Amino acid sequence: MSDLRSRFEDDSFVDGYLTNGPPAFMPGHGGVLQMAGVLLREYAGPDAHVLVVGAGGGLDTRALALLEPAFRFVGVDPAPPMLDLARRVIGPEVAPRVELVEGTVDDAPPGPFDAATYILVLGVLPDDGSKGRTLGGIRRRLKPGAPLVLVDHCLDKDAPDFERRLGRYAGYARASGVDPEVVEQARAATRENPGLVPGTRNEELIDEAGFSHREPFYLGMGWRGWLARA
Repeated sequence: MSDLRSRFEDDSFVDGYLTNGPPAFMPGHGGVLQMAGVLLREYAGPDAHVLVVGAGGGLDTRALALLEPAFRFVGVDPAPPMLDLARRVIGPEVAPRVELVEGTVDDAPPGPFDAATYILVLGVLPDDGSKGRTLGGIRRRLKPGAPLVLVDHCLDKDAPDFERRLGRYAGYARASGVDPEVVEQARAATRENPGLVPGTRNEELIDEAGFSHREPFYLGMGWRGWLARA
């Protein structure tokens, strides 16, 4: 862990994460974060207090903070190294408006918050109740009617075209310039990921957690984005 943290002090490592991290794997990553900012402002106003669940890495918080200069954030993530990276990525300009908390949503302040994001995180949780409990924890921390922006990688492992769609995921990353060995590692990890579910399952989970007014706002290959309200 100390070696990983030392890498975060290398500007080239941080720059590489900004370009070859999630933006290189998800089509339209920057545009999705811009859309998220527009949607959050629409329902939560210009000075929203936003809960960011899965804030490690800091890309989402940084993008939203630069788009909305009056937004304030509480970010939670269970991985200390990823929180270290988030602090580097967020930078001193944004840091005064961000509180980072080590832990899960259960360790977040009770709020109530004006809005929440859950971007590229739900898919790492197994579908054994963990997904629903996390979504329920987010909803309990939101004001009535507050928006949630959720973005996830959604593939159906039982679909006959699963391998083809997984190949598109890998192909997009290769076209983005990601090292082929890293791409194949990501493909294998995705194939074995117990949390990978189709988009329809995520919609069920959003509804079961008590959110309403669910609507899709993004679809890019196997990636999906929804807006819902508490």
